[in-house]
Formats: sequence, structure tokens, C-alpha cells
Amino acid sequence: MGVQKLREELHDYINHADERFLKMVYAMSKEYIEPGVVGYNVDGSPITKDNLVKRAKAASQKVKSGDFITQEEVEKEVENW
Repeated sequence: MGVQKLREELHDYINHADERFLKMVYAMSKEYIEPGVVGYNVDGSPITKDNLVKRAKAASQKVKSGDFITQEEVEKEVENW
């Protein structure tokens, strides 16, 4: 069964479930999601809050030190894609 079909069936179960089933699914879902995860990279790997803060600070430091490209440079680069 494909992912889309699984989602459809799960939505149907949830929409018609009693409180006991909903509580079980909710508890399982909460345990499945990794604590502290605020998003995911393109490859599907998790991004934690701590990692996101570190990345933001590193990016800010790069900008402060002049390590960036301008909008015009980005536009030129995009033209060559």
C-alpha cells in the first residue's frame, strides 16, 4: 500500500475513531516525533532547536565578516542554471 493510500485510510480511521483510539494514536505519535526537532533537512534528517540556533549564529557571523554574496550576484548565477 502506498503512502497516499495509508494517509487516506488513517484519516478515515481517525475521523471515525472513539476517544480511546485517538488517545492511543496521539500518545504513539508524540513518542515517535523526536524531542526538540523543529524541522527537517531536504534529505529528511531532523533539525534540532540547538542545531538551528548554531546554524543561525554561524550564518550571522559570516554576514558580519562580509562572507556573503549580493542579490545581483545570485541573479547572475541563476541565469547560468
